[in-house]
Amino acid sequence: MPDSYASSSYDHYLCLKPPLLLWLAVFYLSRGVTLPIAMAIGNFTGVDTQALTFFRGLWSVEALFPAAISVIVLYAFIRRSPGASRPTRWIWAHGRVLLTASAGLDIVLALFGPIQHWEINDQAVLALCTAVADLYFLAYILAVKRVRDTFAEFPILDSAGK
Repeated sequence: MPDSYASSSYDHYLCLKPPLLLWLAVFYLSRGVTLPIAMAIGNFTGVDTQALTFFRGLWSVEALFPAAISVIVLYAFIRRSPGASRPTRWIWAHGRVLLTASAGLDIVLALFGPIQHWEINDQAVLALCTAVADLYFLAYILAVKRVRDTFAEFPILDSAGK
């Protein structure tokens, strides 16, 4: 693996950096938790109410459970350092599985309502778009070697304990 990635692909701990698309996938899959937080910050900072209304329409209760799974991985992304706890390391090592579960569950929940009612409306189109985005990120997480290699590495303490 040492020759397969450019030196800029590694962080200062000499581990593969998560690619930008993986960051986007994690934020997208965790939107059920992160979107209300972002909307609250936007409301506090004076973001236009039309923008907040638009984002409020993108949030749903059904997205909470899959997002809770992804937020755990987001936590591991943020805490990824040599001094990280054992649970953080476990989360990182199982990050692909957790994100796969989150995306799969999000697909099922997004399509459950429209399939159940068999009517085409704005909500059904939004659910279909959500499912397509979930499917894209699911394929990315499962198929891309760089994602697999990124989750295979975690910074370790050197011999001096640093």
